[in-house]
Amino acid sequence: MTDTSTRNADDEPTHDPLFDPETLRGREDVEFTEATRVHDDEDHCSVDIEGKAVVGVTDDEGKLLLIVDDEREFATPPGGNVESGDDWAAVGKERTEHLFELPIELDGPRRVRKVEHVTEGDNDPHATSYEVVFEASPVANPDGATDGCDWRAEWVESFPEVAGNDGGPAEADARLFVDD
Repeated sequence: MTDTSTRNADDEPTHDPLFDPETLRGREDVEFTEATRVHDDEDHCSVDIEGKAVVGVTDDEGKLLLIVDDEREFATPPGGNVESGDDWAAVGKERTEHLFELPIELDGPRRVRKVEHVTEGDNDPHATSYEVVFEASPVANPDGATDGCDWRAEWVESFPEVAGNDGGPAEADARLFVDD
């Protein structure tokens, strides 16, 4: 895997910026997929963003860090929304570090999912977004990952069986890093 993170003399993390996920198309070390999502109407969470940067953080034992929401019965790798002009790698890294208060090092992209959004009964896309999944590792003690207000941080060896996960993108992205 291509390393997109290095350390400078001040020990500040740096990475190769990623401004266009299409530049990863054709790379042998990055899976590139396409999907269509059907929505009830054109007003949904992916209309006003370029997409999502997802981060699979694994520790030295191969455990994956997930956000687990017991009330909604949902588990997902961390990530954040990417706005036009944002660096996808920076968004994923900064959002993950903020959520867990855990410094990480990006190891590189693993998957790009190009998503065309359509409304029920209309095959013409009204929006296109991307989901870029990065591989990462903790720089500090992984036991220091903190919980959120309505979710908890959990290191897992396999993806948890929760009712809210239906084999969709969050589960597929998590399964890149943990085998069941």
